[in-house]
Amino acid sequence: MHITGTVAVTGAGSGLGRALAAEWARRGAHVLALVHEEEQRPALEAALDGLPGRADIRILDVTAPGGFAFPDDVEVLVNNAGIRLRNLPVEEIPTEEWRRHMEVNFFGAVELTRRALPLMRARRRGVIVNINSNALTMPLPFLGPYRSSKGALAAFAETLRTEVSPFGIRVLEILSGSVRTGLSATAMSAHPPEAVDVPAYAPMARHIAGGALLGGGVTAEPLPAEVAAERVVDAVLREDGRFRYGTDERSTRSIDAWRGEGGGEPLIARYIEAVTPPAG
Repeated sequence: MHITGTVAVTGAGSGLGRALAAEWARRGAHVLALVHEEEQRPALEAALDGLPGRADIRILDVTAPGGFAFPDDVEVLVNNAGIRLRNLPVEEIPTEEWRRHMEVNFFGAVELTRRALPLMRARRRGVIVNINSNALTMPLPFLGPYRSSKGALAAFAETLRTEVSPFGIRVLEILSGSVRTGLSATAMSAHPPEAVDVPAYAPMARHIAGGALLGGGVTAEPLPAEVAAERVVDAVLREDGRFRYGTDERSTRSIDAWRGEGGGEPLIARYIEAVTPPAG
């Protein structure tokens, strides 16, 4: 696939988002890098400096996009903005934290997708890329709000893929494995979960802090963000018909085990065929 329009990346101010913006620019694309706060601009500018693609940086809170509008030629939207807050058991997490996860990880992606779709339909060309998490494939404790928001994002992507296929718009979901970012530094494999301070759940939390996740094959050495970004962009350009991709061999295997070979694509393909009216 050859990208001729704008590539928009949310959460581009740090971590995987910054690496994605730089990777697209490295390949000569026009990048619209959307960052959450002004303080993130200098590091992003440094990452983009000297690359062949053109980059525009804009401040955008995905939970309050206001009058934000994409350029008419938006061709790729990478919904990357995301958060993970405290690692606590379900009964200890206040409703406000559940809502915050959903606002950023789910509703933010939904709203920006809604704004991009009419422009992509008009051009009959576009790709929606949702950055999800390989944690979705495993019933990990103390990740209730995070996994729930990512589960909603996965269901959204499946329905969206069926709806927009007739318009030449592709939908990809990246169930990322462990990537070396600020978020990974607070992962339970690297940092004891806050659940260690909850007496009833402390034994499980201490077991995790002692390396249970790593011993069970759940985590792996985090990939550099730049390597993960390269693999994400490769997936967008590949056009091999696959819906879900991992960022490493482990996450790809997890997807196939979770949704069957092809990441659930055969089932989705049957739905697309069933609901799409005949041409003419």
